Amino acid sequence: MTRRLLAIALAGLSLGCAQDPVIPTIGEEPIVLSLGFSTKTFRVGKPDTISVIATSALTSAALVAYGTDCRFLVTIRSATGQVVVPPNGQRLCIPLVSPVVDTFPPNGVITRRFVWTGRSDFVPSGTTTTVLPAGTYYISAAINALNYTTIAPAVKVDLLAQ
Repeated sequence: MTRRLLAIALAGLSLGCAQDPVIPTIGEEPIVLSLGFSTKTFRVGKPDTISVIATSALTSAALVAYGTDCRFLVTIRSATGQVVVPPNGQRLCIPLVSPVVDTFPPNGVITRRFVWTGRSDFVPSGTTTTVLPAGTYYISAAINALNYTTIAPAVKVDLLAQ
């Protein structure tokens, strides 16, 4: 009789202990990157500003640490997908001895601006640049920090001849 009671009690306990598995949810990115333009139609030789806007979705301050002098990276691709800015498809970033930190206030915004004239690099470039052919281009941006990485989706823009 005792074994029967014990078996019934254990069966009842095991049924009462059933639990749904914990499935992690993916929420909003802690820092959302977006692009802003004075225009989406650029003209060769005319400086226009591309703004990279990083918005914190966090309710407390966030520290983003960079190991190079490249904090926000902007890439411009041709309609065929070839990287045309930065030159040779890769930004030359200088490694830092100690990290540089951006402090995002709660729900804060940090904006970096890049000036583009339709050439193969931003202004001032420090290198020889070439004029890009008129056409459709795609601009995207990224943060590639030591402790965080995110991207802004590409935005289609048009480049007109002088």
